[in-house]
Amino acid sequence: MAEAIVSFAVERLGDLLIQQASFLHGVSDKVTEIQAELRMMQCFLRDADARQYESEVIRNWVAEIREAAYDTEDIIETYASKAALRSRRSGLQNNLKSRISRLTASLQSYNIRSIAEGEGSGFRTESQRLPRRTYSHVVDEDTVGVEDGVEILLEQLMKPDKICSVVSIYGMGGLGKTTLAKKVYHHAHVRRHFDHVAWSSISQYFNVRDVVQGILIQLTSANEEHKKKIRNMRDEELFESVYKIQEEKKCLLILDDMWKIGDWENLKPAFPLHKAGSKILLTTRIQAVASYADPQGFLYQPEFLSEEKSWELLRTKAFPRDDRRDPTTVNQMELLGKEMTKCCGGLPLAIVVLGGLLATKHHTYEWERVHKHTKSYLRKGKDKYEQQGSGVSDVLALSYQDVPYQLKSCFLYLGHFPEDHEIHTKTLVQMWVAEGIVSRVGEETSEDVAEGYLDELIGRCMVQVGRRSSNGRVKTCRLHDLMRDLCLSKAQEENFLEIVNLQQMETFSSSMPTTRTSNKVRRRAIYLDQCGPLESVEEATLPSKNEDEDANSYVNLNPQNGTHLRSLLIFSMRDSSRLQVINGIEGEDFYKVRHVPSISFMNYW
Repeated sequence: MAEAIVSFAVERLGDLLIQQASFLHGVSDKVTEIQAELRMMQCFLRDADARQYESEVIRNWVAEIREAAYDTEDIIETYASKAALRSRRSGLQNNLKSRISRLTASLQSYNIRSIAEGEGSGFRTESQRLPRRTYSHVVDEDTVGVEDGVEILLEQLMKPDKICSVVSIYGMGGLGKTTLAKKVYHHAHVRRHFDHVAWSSISQYFNVRDVVQGILIQLTSANEEHKKKIRNMRDEELFESVYKIQEEKKCLLILDDMWKIGDWENLKPAFPLHKAGSKILLTTRIQAVASYADPQGFLYQPEFLSEEKSWELLRTKAFPRDDRRDPTTVNQMELLGKEMTKCCGGLPLAIVVLGGLLATKHHTYEWERVHKHTKSYLRKGKDKYEQQGSGVSDVLALSYQDVPYQLKSCFLYLGHFPEDHEIHTKTLVQMWVAEGIVSRVGEETSEDVAEGYLDELIGRCMVQVGRRSSNGRVKTCRLHDLMRDLCLSKAQEENFLEIVNLQQMETFSSSMPTTRTSNKVRRRAIYLDQCGPLESVEEATLPSKNEDEDANSYVNLNPQNGTHLRSLLIFSMRDSSRLQVINGIEGEDFYKVRHVPSISFMNYW
């Protein structure tokens, strides 16, 4: 993420050198030197970003670089703006370049290496070295709402035609893709129809040879002697053997959790595609991977569970079959459980995590405590105070980690909007472009690039489509509640965005803390506890009617505090369907503020 910020700073400095040439007279050489220093820094950040969880030292270094890049743009823009307003020019700060140079010099001591464009870091965190694997023999009997999906997939897999070789299940992390695939894998109809079946967990980091070996061992039901022979095969022999078995027999291969098109390309030589008989069932979070594997294949996206089905699943997980608690206690727990289910947004993984937690709580007061902090428990899994790595956020975060750096800022920007808000694509694109998060590529306009980025986030199942126009273009989009929680969490980690919710200040701070990693907040969105539109910025800073709350302390528009604020959105809900933004601008219009303390530059769209 820091690489994206530095990349933007480099581009922005280049733009400023061109656009503000007359106002940067006398300091343009210094700006160019800083730009060169930051450009060199980009190469190192590809490694540092991947390794920042290795140690606190590297994490702090990445944070310092991020702040330095932000400050660079702030200082240059402020200098150009002041020079435009005055005839005389003051000098540019000299300590900026030395600050960046010092950070560059420290790279060697952290063993951070330079990586060229397109090259991977090669470093893996502990969780990456031990990837999330799935096993076909581990089957969850307590499933809800998968029956229709299983029937649809069985029909496609057992068709005798040669057209469809790959059937894909795609969707958001935690939607139950693997559970669905396991139901198909163990189904009696599958066992009768196919001669051989094999299960392989791909994940984000896998060894191609190990996967093909594992498939061959399963397809041949190899004994120890045969396994040894398979392990000694050359790659060509290995791929050919797997290929021929699928040609001669009807085989079903399950490839679970595939992330990249390149991974499919590496495995593809082992599959006789578009030949009657054998089939492949693939699960992925990324629609483009599913479509690429077989353009003529069948794509299936499971739906989120209804409120009724969600409660059915939670009840199955949370209450023992021989529950001997008194009916009054059970009734109280059921009321709390139904309320907590709503926080899961129909995501099966979230419901299972919550149900597993509640199953360990035997008293009403314990359920009330979980009810009070439901989202916090969901994020961490197991118990609020234990880092188990099994929380919903851990699973969803894999999608964020896999996103190209230029899309991460676009995703984090979506955190500005209130929960369950339908975001108009046109407005979102304008915001991305106005902020400089998206810029033109080749002959494509910035707006076209931005729409392409949104399409990719949708294809990765990180953003949901609200409405489409008649020609298929996305008109509105939104974030699933739990994906939005991840978005806000990452935005805070990166000091990208701060949300201040004055509508629900007490509950908001407990479910999604607003802890500031830096007093230099770059972007802020404020949800005001007001019914009508605001008439001015000053109105936002007036003391609250509640004597215990002072809105000004949250809005933080004082000159001494706001100099680093790049954009500010203030929302006020008039009713459930209309969103009001400061200055009485209705609907999806917004404003962006530069140099907030004096409100000297304000643009409306």
